[in-house]
Amino acid sequence: MTYLELHQKIEQQISQLPTEQLALVSDFLDSLQEKSTVNQRPLRRISPIKRGKKAGDLLHSAGTWHGDDLEDCLRLVEETRSQTQF
Repeated sequence: MTYLELHQKIEQQISQLPTEQLALVSDFLDSLQEKSTVNQRPLRRISPIKRGKKAGDLLHSAGTWHGDDLEDCLRLVEETRSQTQF
């Protein structure tokens, strides 16, 4: 299907939609446009992974949490993890 044919088809479909569904289409198009602008943002440089580190090096941050969403994160883990069977 060519661009023109697709455009005409979409115009015809849109012309037949009720207002509520037009609002949904508009929201969908907004989300597509937001995604395209997100993909155009430049990538951030992050520091490289330091080789030669040991698991014990992580202990300095064990038991700490930065932020105010710990309960939300724990709830998400409990709701989404699968049950193990032994």
